[in-house]
Amino acid sequence: MRHLIIASLALTGCAIDNEFREQTQTDTFGQAANNKVDILWVIDDSNSMQAEQDLLGQGFAAFAEAMEESNTDFQLGVVSTSFDETGGGGVLIGDPPFLTNEDIDYQQGFVERAEIGTGGSDKEKGLEAATFALGPTMVYGGPNDGFLRADGQLLVVFVSDEEDCSDKGALGNQPSDDCYLQSEKLEPVSTYITDLRKLKDNRNDINVGAIVGLASSQCDEVEAPGDRYAQVALGMGGLVADLCSTEWSGIMSRLGLNAGGIRESFRLTKAAQPDTLAVFVDGTEINQDATDGWTYDESTWFITFHGASIPERGAQISVEYTVIPGVDEPDGSGS
Repeated sequence: MRHLIIASLALTGCAIDNEFREQTQTDTFGQAANNKVDILWVIDDSNSMQAEQDLLGQGFAAFAEAMEESNTDFQLGVVSTSFDETGGGGVLIGDPPFLTNEDIDYQQGFVERAEIGTGGSDKEKGLEAATFALGPTMVYGGPNDGFLRADGQLLVVFVSDEEDCSDKGALGNQPSDDCYLQSEKLEPVSTYITDLRKLKDNRNDINVGAIVGLASSQCDEVEAPGDRYAQVALGMGGLVADLCSTEWSGIMSRLGLNAGGIRESFRLTKAAQPDTLAVFVDGTEINQDATDGWTYDESTWFITFHGASIPERGAQISVEYTVIPGVDEPDGSGS
């Protein structure tokens, strides 16, 4: 009996040692060397969006400048937030259906597409429209054929003054107010993050931006905060900007940088103890700083670079840290 007790204590001791042993982790990332990017703009075409469509068109020059400076080989398409599960919506607007950097007048072509009009549905289904537009039936032999290149990166940008109402038909022909009154019937945001993730084998080959109303927005143009769009963008390490900004060149310049394949955010593979993080770019350690360094979001596991510290094309990033044990992946962020 004495030998059994000793053996039992020895096994228990091993279990305790294993449970409390710290696990260290090193994640490595590469800033894209490939400059090939497909960019889908999802623009609200409801009756309150005229001013925002104008601002988008006016700010596009800054977006284009950032892309040209990074020598981006881009394809540029636009869809509206009007989407009908019976087959309407999700088709790229214009002729040709998408623009490229080889088109001499691509900036004017985008402005014409961005001013999409205000006669669309008041049940804005931007998330559903985007994932459908990029789905296999649309981009392989369908009306959006050729837009999504297998060897390119993807940027999706949502522009809306309203909350997303993507419901996959659950609300039927009910009035638009039910997007809020019966919000539990909307398709979970995690569904659309997962659908977008499936489009690329490498999670760092897809980025999402959102120019939407925020809870802090201070303008009458915002019908409702675009929380669902913001959740998708943040959940994928992308940029969220305030629709109420009266001058969009700064917003568009940052999006243009993202469009050029230069990512600002990279998601760690595990939850990190913040005070153990060490971040390196091409072997040089970068300071933690919200202006010209990096920050870490514990809720999404993203390291985000700022200002002069944003890694250049082709740079190698490594992040060393101690893992917080037993933490599940952020909702919807799995591959």
